[in-house]
Amino acid sequence: MALKVLQENTAKSMKCVVHWNAQYGYEVKEGHTSKHIVNLNMLTCTCRAWMLKGIPCAHAVAAIHFKKLEPVNYIAHWYRRETYMKTCSHFLQPVQNMEICPQSQNHSVIPPEVRVMTGRLKKVRRKEPIENKIGKLSKRGTQMTCNNRHAKGHNKKGCHKATQGTARSTGGAKS
Repeated sequence: MALKVLQENTAKSMKCVVHWNAQYGYEVKEGHTSKHIVNLNMLTCTCRAWMLKGIPCAHAVAAIHFKKLEPVNYIAHWYRRETYMKTCSHFLQPVQNMEICPQSQNHSVIPPEVRVMTGRLKKVRRKEPIENKIGKLSKRGTQMTCNNRHAKGHNKKGCHKATQGTARSTGGAKS
């Protein structure tokens, strides 16, 4: 598995440009935007993939090839066969049941009592002032109009007055 990841990183390292800045430090550019610092002495790269996986990342492989060394030698020891065999050389005996384990003399941890909070329960969570308000927007600054098309420019509060006034004026003209 480690060798497969190393082969993938070796293929990616062909696209990297290496600049030497000290005995063990390298500045590796990947493309036009990405730049990483590799330190072969400390086995680190600023992308942190080498430190997390224990397998040299593409930037580290480019720096190792620049120095004309073998990247296989920079794989962490826990991927080696000797380490695996050493780990598996000891047998672990299974425990039959929990009755064999000794009881602890410490006090047992008890959860705190549930307290009912005073006051009325809130149905809607109160939002902080900095939170975005999602839902209804403010109607401040907008002019409300009604569906009565002949009475333009009036709002809903004055609508019944306007319709009564127009009804009276038209009703009076017809009578």
